[in-house]
Amino acid sequence: ITSTDILRPCMRCWIELSEKALKKNYQVFTQMSQPATLMPVIKSNAYGHGLKEIYSILSSQDPSIIGVNYIEEAEELRTFGYKKRILIVGPVPQEKYPDVEHLGAEFFLGDELSLTAWLALDQKPLAHLKIDTGMSRQGFHLEELEISLHKLKAFSSQVLGIASHFANVEDVVDLSYAKLQIERFQKAQELAKSLGFKLTSHIASSASTLLMEEVHEGLTRVGISLYGLWPSQATRLSYLKNHSELAELSPVLQWKSEVAITKAVQEGDYIGYGCTYRAVNRMTVAVIPVGYYEGYPRIASGRGSYVLINGKRCPIVGRICMNMMTVDISHVSNTSPGDEVTLIGTDGNETIEAEKLGSWAETIHYEVLTCLNERIPRRIIP
Repeated sequence: ITSTDILRPCMRCWIELSEKALKKNYQVFTQMSQPATLMPVIKSNAYGHGLKEIYSILSSQDPSIIGVNYIEEAEELRTFGYKKRILIVGPVPQEKYPDVEHLGAEFFLGDELSLTAWLALDQKPLAHLKIDTGMSRQGFHLEELEISLHKLKAFSSQVLGIASHFANVEDVVDLSYAKLQIERFQKAQELAKSLGFKLTSHIASSASTLLMEEVHEGLTRVGISLYGLWPSQATRLSYLKNHSELAELSPVLQWKSEVAITKAVQEGDYIGYGCTYRAVNRMTVAVIPVGYYEGYPRIASGRGSYVLINGKRCPIVGRICMNMMTVDISHVSNTSPGDEVTLIGTDGNETIEAEKLGSWAETIHYEVLTCLNERIPRRIIP
């Protein structure tokens, strides 16, 4: 039992994770990725869904490789019993290289300093070469790659892959910049091959796996869409340009709470901090024990945001607080403390998608999900 597990019961909200949906999405991308191997990415607490809980579902699918961001996440996977390949996609401090090797994990080499440190080790962790094809983040530039490859040649058996990352696939329907990145990546692949390296190639993310069959080689690194979410509206539109209907992705996560208090508010009364909302007539409100500490973005206050109670949209009124929010339930009869509240998910004929909450908060659903407090209980449902 961890300290986090002890603290979780104090939360008056919870997250439901659909085992059926996650397994379905995994199979969709396994088939879509062929002939490449699907690498599920469960970094950043499995995109906020819960690393332990998501792994417990994925373990039945027996993935041959899993992607994480931190070495600590790789360590957790090993404690969960995962014995196969782990690729750490985020930067690893040089002093942690021996720990990567001890874990039997793999990581990226993408700059001269990391390469020099790796070459100095007696026991070298397995590595993948990261190529910067236009993201200007991690990776060797093409003009410095040949020198690096010559330094690596004596240790080519310990270099498993060559990889890059798209900068502009999911945000646009024009994929011309992605095509340019593919051309640059192919030059890097050809250079490595000409020097005798036999490397697994991988550049595909969720959006590019959905949109570009030409990147279905080596590995496909699927993150956000593994959890049943489209990377963006632009990705949906791009997909429909070449398909008659959308791929069947099923959202895995629902975020729920309960009504804590109901009370009458008189005409003219103010609600919440800053007196930003004033009742124009008599109304009934419910206090929901969720706020920005739990992960509900404060900026969503007063932007048309709502929750679902008894299948009805209940607008958020006043400012979202640290641990509470207030919603209008005047139109929802017989609401009482303990009634279920849906923050993300479906209730009756109404649905609040993570993407919708992101739009209220002027951000993306990636951020909404990864900001969900780790102390919130995650419950796996069939």
